[in-house]
Amino acid sequence: MAGLLDIGAASWTAIPAAVRVLWDLRWHRALKRIRPCDGNPQPPPADAAVTLVLCTHNDLAALQQCWPHWMGQQFPTGWQVEWLVVDDGSSDGTAQWLAQQAAQHPRLTVLQHEKTAPGKKGALAAGIRNARFDRLVLTDADCLPEPHWAHHMACALGSLAAEGGDGLDVVLGTCLPQDGPRILQFDALRVALQYAGEAAAGQAYMGVGRSLAYRGSLWEKLGGFAGHTALVGGDDDLFVQCATTEGYRVGLCPPRRKGAGTVALPAAHWREGWQRKRRHLSTAPRYRRRDQLKLGVDAALDPLIVLTALAGALGLLHSGGWIPLSALVLAMAVRSFTLSSFSREWGRRSFPIGDGLFLGPIRWILLASATLRNAFTSSPTWTQRAPTSRS
Repeated sequence: MAGLLDIGAASWTAIPAAVRVLWDLRWHRALKRIRPCDGNPQPPPADAAVTLVLCTHNDLAALQQCWPHWMGQQFPTGWQVEWLVVDDGSSDGTAQWLAQQAAQHPRLTVLQHEKTAPGKKGALAAGIRNARFDRLVLTDADCLPEPHWAHHMACALGSLAAEGGDGLDVVLGTCLPQDGPRILQFDALRVALQYAGEAAAGQAYMGVGRSLAYRGSLWEKLGGFAGHTALVGGDDDLFVQCATTEGYRVGLCPPRRKGAGTVALPAAHWREGWQRKRRHLSTAPRYRRRDQLKLGVDAALDPLIVLTALAGALGLLHSGGWIPLSALVLAMAVRSFTLSSFSREWGRRSFPIGDGLFLGPIRWILLASATLRNAFTSSPTWTQRAPTSRS
């Protein structure tokens, strides 16, 4: 009897792993249920118009690499397309290079913006206000979109819900890094699975500015970025938070059509990428309480699973030490399956299963360190002032 009680008590140590498995499978099932955007009806001729917006700051090398992909976006006959690039006070020759490009491309609009603060909110706001068309598809200078990506995103964008239209009010895409440090690839994939899974389950909480679409009229209705002007970040995730809070339709546009995805250029070094990660984390205190709680629980699950498994392996449990060990193995197997499946469909290549075994713990340590350093910094926006090319 005592042995059964011990095993029953040990079973409680498997709860974190059980929650992790159920959560991962929930994301997986929700993502599989999403209908491809190709099935959406084409907009009426009067609304078949889109402005592609890109902001850049002292990022000429990446911009030149991105340029043929961005300018090479393909649309069916009848679409009106404007390419709009905002030079956010660059001093590396970007302005001169863009002037040459504008002379060659009649549908290209180049907007010069005087940079007065870190981040790209000012430049993006200027681009939205000067866009020729209401339908906007956004990306960054370090992205390499495939030929049908912008059309794919634009077709998923319907009329505003307030007007009784169909489609989505905010369209979320994914943009995983192409090569680069393994830890950054793993982190980007892990974050993408998380926010895409939640969005697919009808509980969107963030998006990424590298692959995002919405209407300029919606941006105006929500007050632009006025709700978080004190933060340099948040032009993507906090905007999504605002849209969902106000009851607008936020959803995913899966890149299931060939040539409709996008990838990001890798960071030069993992430290640069993690500095950017710290800037992203600085917006989390502005999330809704529900989302903060959910993200906190999600972040705590993996360390708890490992700690309970260690307790069983070291004999710290009176009996049933195999239970948390078995739970760890099951959780790792399901996580590898869901990450690999998501990576194949959304990133166009398989996730190396072995990466998660040793990169997962490294990611937990770095996340904890970044969160603590952000929490104990005197200025809440100091991490936004790092001298990166897009700061």
